Amino acid sequence: MEKPKPAISGVHLWSPYQAGIVALLFFAMAIAYMDRVNFSVVIPTLMQEYNLSPETAGILLSVFNWAVAAAFLFSGPLVDRFHPRRILPAGVGLWSAATCLAGMSHTVPVLGTARTLLGLGESAIIPSASRLIAELFPKEQRGKAMGIYMSGPKIGLAIGAPLSSFILTSMSWQAVFFFTGIISFLWLIPWFLVYRNGKEVISEQVESQAPRERIPWAHLFSYKEMWCLMLGQAGYLYVYFVFLTWLPSYLIMERGMNVLKTGFLSSLPFIIAVCIGIFSGWLSDRWLQKGASLTLVRKTFIGGGFLLSTIFIILGVNIESEGVALFFIFMSMGILGMTSPNINALPIDVSARNVVSSVAALQNLGGNVGGALAPIVTGVIYSQTGSFNAALIVTGIIALVFGSCVHVFMLGKIEQRIGIR
Repeated sequence: MEKPKPAISGVHLWSPYQAGIVALLFFAMAIAYMDRVNFSVVIPTLMQEYNLSPETAGILLSVFNWAVAAAFLFSGPLVDRFHPRRILPAGVGLWSAATCLAGMSHTVPVLGTARTLLGLGESAIIPSASRLIAELFPKEQRGKAMGIYMSGPKIGLAIGAPLSSFILTSMSWQAVFFFTGIISFLWLIPWFLVYRNGKEVISEQVESQAPRERIPWAHLFSYKEMWCLMLGQAGYLYVYFVFLTWLPSYLIMERGMNVLKTGFLSSLPFIIAVCIGIFSGWLSDRWLQKGASLTLVRKTFIGGGFLLSTIFIILGVNIESEGVALFFIFMSMGILGMTSPNINALPIDVSARNVVSSVAALQNLGGNVGGALAPIVTGVIYSQTGSFNAALIVTGIIALVFGSCVHVFMLGKIEQRIGIR
């Protein structure tokens, strides 16, 4: 068992292996979200080419989320049983093939099938990452690890939106999918070069808390904490997927911008979220190292992020100046960067290590139900009102109720309970 490097002046240094695994998880998430945002960029083109209504487009956008939500029922237990060393590369291979299939599709059903397979493949990464971070980092170092790893989605969106727009305008929508599919396959090379089985850095105390017997999967639903994690993540990913799926269409249809400009502007909220997320992860670790309780740290960052997001949305839809309105709309997504590293550390905080992957998967099952509803609800509201403002207000309410209130008032004390007997 490799020991972590000693702290110097309160700074905990990572080993090269720890840094390498976090970097691989970061790039996996970045590529995964490039695969997601490329569909949002091409959906206005697909709506014209296939004469799709906003409701139908919303359903097509949500197919991925329903697939990944269903797959989380199986991917978490599979990771707990067979370890990320097997499940993660298999998932990456599947989603890479699915993305290339989307580029070869000529009908809506085939495109929907490809997005379904993409969801099945991408369901492997979050439970795998939670297991690896639980193995490699003690609690006072997980905030920074989570902050870097969970900045991957924002970087993927920030790069993917303008890059997909450029490929779309200079080549075709099919080329967008081929490009990201090939990049996904290439990720497998460094994974097999870097990953080494059994290379763990974790305290004996945490190790001893994990019961050796297998916990029945259905038993996880008997814990209040499990339901709080699922409901809270539903609120988080609802907000996230409103921006991921409809922001390009909002800028084109509501603000009259062209595709190329839309691609670049769509990346701004996620760039903001990256900066805030990495800083928040580091700050939460520092707070814990100074003796603050885990409950106080997690609830402050999670509840505060959701509350500010709601406030920014309300300001954005009620200000007439386009520039100022867009600033607050973008900040309503960007400020969730302070929530991201802490909300995604919760499965490790509240569960025994041998069920961490299952708990993380179920948390994100709930999250992706929220993420699947987001494009449908937004599409229906836009179709009925002809404006995105009402849909954004609904998004703010969901952030406040399911994000802030569930985590702050329902979750209770944050400590290991799930799977502890």
